[in-house]
Amino acid sequence: MPAKSKHMEQRKQRIANAKKNARLAGKLRRRRQLQALGGLLAVAAVLTLVYLWQDGFFKGEEPATEEPTAEVTTDPLATDAPTDGTETATADPTADPTAESSETPTDTETE
Repeated sequence: MPAKSKHMEQRKQRIANAKKNARLAGKLRRRRQLQALGGLLAVAAVLTLVYLWQDGFFKGEEPATEEPTAEVTTDPLATDAPTDGTETATADPTADPTAESSETPTDTETE
């Protein structure tokens, strides 16, 4: 609907421009808020990483590359079998430990 006078036309223009400027200002305000939030998150992330780095969080547990002290077996009952053909005593819980020691050695065992 056309305005009745030049004064009313200018008034309509000012109102339309004010609405347009308000919409643009709202968009810009939201954009600045998101940018500020992103900056705060970035600063918090950097500070956290610096704190963890100084605390030693990123130093991995390095395997010991020095001299190995002994060979570790996974089975505690496993023993190395001798290769000369003689038998060794096993860890049998039902065996009598004094039964073997009470026997007298034979001639082949003493030599």
